[in-house]
Amino acid sequence: MEALTCCVDITRSLDQPFTGSMQWADLSDVQISHFAGSIHRIRRSKTAISRGPNDDFCLLIHRGQGTFHVNQAGRETALAHSGAFLGTNGMPADMMSDTPFSCVALTVSRKRLLSLVEAADDLLAKPLDGQNPAIGLLQRYIELAVDLPGEPHDPLVQNHISTTLLDLTALALGAREDTAQNATARGLRAARTQEVIAEINRSFADAGFSVDQVARRLGVSARYVQDLLQDTGSSFTERLLERRLQYAMRLLTSEQGDRMKVSDIALACGFNEIAYFNQRFRRRFGQTPTQSRR
Repeated sequence: MEALTCCVDITRSLDQPFTGSMQWADLSDVQISHFAGSIHRIRRSKTAISRGPNDDFCLLIHRGQGTFHVNQAGRETALAHSGAFLGTNGMPADMMSDTPFSCVALTVSRKRLLSLVEAADDLLAKPLDGQNPAIGLLQRYIELAVDLPGEPHDPLVQNHISTTLLDLTALALGAREDTAQNATARGLRAARTQEVIAEINRSFADAGFSVDQVARRLGVSARYVQDLLQDTGSSFTERLLERRLQYAMRLLTSEQGDRMKVSDIALACGFNEIAYFNQRFRRRFGQTPTQSRR
């Protein structure tokens, strides 16, 4: 952990067996880590700072079920589940939880964050506004877009994810004027797009699934959903059809699909007309569903 984020002192919970896990991703301008386990206390002491000095900012989101207590910069804060605060690796900090630790942390260099939010130091160890939609979007974007066990290999993808995370972080911390406008234009739209795609991936097998359902679930207009997807180069209908066809191909070439009729596979993928399914499948893959079986 010291080599990835910062040097800390860890105290385990004595009333349960020790467990611990660390997942981490380096996205150039921002690093993300998820730390969990039967930990009672984590301290960034003066001694720890001397062993691994850095003054990066760290936006921490409490993912555990109990109360998370933070003491830094002379301030004490208690966070409930999904609560968030901004800290710094450059000052001593004391964090305790009355249940097993589960935290997601975004680490950003001091210079980079201050270029987005000039008054970041004034926010240290203060709970962030839970009503700010950027915080919820930030958490969901991390879950949807960031592969914590590994790192993105495509530099363009890595840069896009990093930019979106920084934009959402700036909005969560109350960025103003031009920074807020740019972050809203980029970060919020990117996060919303990921939510729309996640809804399609979750519900594509429902034959009645529609853009109106996505809009209602996300609390936006159907037109806004369409606009978001058009920016990716595919309409809602095109993306939904592609997702269904890909799943159909996956079933047809699987052991599970061997025991299913083609008509049953079509229905399982959200098609309610077999002739239409056959037509679209052949157009997409150049062969019939039957010819695609294992």
